[in-house]
Amino acid sequence: MHSAPHRQLCTIALIAEGHAERCPGAECAFWEHGCALARVEAELDARPDVAHLLLDLRRELEAGRDVEVAEARARFAAVLDAPPSGAAGPAGGAVTPV
Repeated sequence: MHSAPHRQLCTIALIAEGHAERCPGAECAFWEHGCALARVEAELDARPDVAHLLLDLRRELEAGRDVEVAEARARFAAVLDAPPSGAAGPAGGAVTPV
């Protein structure tokens, strides 16, 4: 009895949405000799906003949309310039280290 090879859950979907489908494997834009994002999973786990952006980009590419490099960079810059999801800024009463 042959069974399909085991495919792990999608790293970015799990972090971004808390649930995930199976990893699309080589069909994924972030696949290069395995999941490129699995290698930075700990960092993405701390930045679910970045994981969400990556998931959005992957879905856009899968839908056949052309994503220009300049656009992707601008979107990353906007997310990376924002405080991480769940982080309280000065309005939230957090103390900013000096």
